[in-house]
Amino acid sequence: MRTVVGLGVSINARIKANQAVKEVYNAASQGAVVNVNTKDISDAGSVVLAGCALQVVLSALFIVFVFFLRRTTALSLRIQGWLLYFCGLWLLATLIPFDVFFATRQAKVSATLDGISVPTAEIQNIEQTLGLSPYYKDASYLKLVAILPWFAFLFAVIAGVVLQVAADQITFSNSKNNDKEP
Repeated sequence: MRTVVGLGVSINARIKANQAVKEVYNAASQGAVVNVNTKDISDAGSVVLAGCALQVVLSALFIVFVFFLRRTTALSLRIQGWLLYFCGLWLLATLIPFDVFFATRQAKVSATLDGISVPTAEIQNIEQTLGLSPYYKDASYLKLVAILPWFAFLFAVIAGVVLQVAADQITFSNSKNNDKEP
């Protein structure tokens, strides 16, 4: 469930970010060329989104396996656990840079008017007039992506541990049963 939330807030952030950039472009006067560079957090956010999507797909497959397969083997549980560990590692590796970008960076906005570069102070003044902030930490939709996918990471690791323990229980009970047989 938390993974679906992480996926949802990632998609929402992508949409809202695109809308914010369009708002900046639409506010530009005729003859002005505006460039908004959010590649750093956008790329990191895309990889977080992909990691959450992979975890959702794998978790859905694992649920199907539980309900439709008659017999669960220790090997299948171990594979599921390791795949969830992989998803957790993926999210860890992408959430750390995303959170660093979120906390410390801002969009790089530049503009030219009839080929003449607009001073940074003027760009900042226009941003304030529009009620926009170039800082990523001021965007509530990015704040959700900086926080909620951590729960997907946590639950991927917990589920991986539970699956490994379950696989050990199956292996242990099978070895106990084999010892009792003459």
